[in-house]
Order: sequence, then C-alpha cells, then structure tokens
Amino acid sequence: MMTTFTLLALAGGALRVALNWVLRRYFGLSLSFPQGLAGVLLLLTALPEFISPFSLQLPFGLMLGLFLPDLLFRRAW
Repeated sequence: MMTTFTLLALAGGALRVALNWVLRRYFGLSLSFPQGLAGVLLLLTALPEFISPFSLQLPFGLMLGLFLPDLLFRRAW
C-alpha cells in the first residue's frame, strides 16, 4: 500500500505533465521554474506553521511532485 506522501507526489507529477502537455499543445510553451524559485517554494512548504512567513495551503508531497523536475534537470535554451 502506498503512503499519502507518495500518492500526493505522484499526483503533483501527473498535474505537471498534464499542464505541460496542454501548454505545449495549445500555446507552444513549456512549463519550467528556475531552480532557486522551486527550492524556495519547497522550503516554505516544508517549514512548520509557526515559523513560516506565510502559509502555503498545499501539501509538501504535491509541491515536490510539481517542482522535482525543475530541481533535478537544468534546462538550457
């Protein structure tokens, strides 16, 4: 049985693939975030509520699935 974290990470990855496919098909664009921005958003999501400057209401697993390709691969245009 898969954990909730794993399922959320897979859902985030599937959402990323779907958004990238739609953007590429209809507009000819590719979805990507700078590595620094992706890292900061993941860090803000992972912080506990009492020390976070503002609250991101998305689970860490979902955000990890969304931003993991940007952290692992570097795109050079």
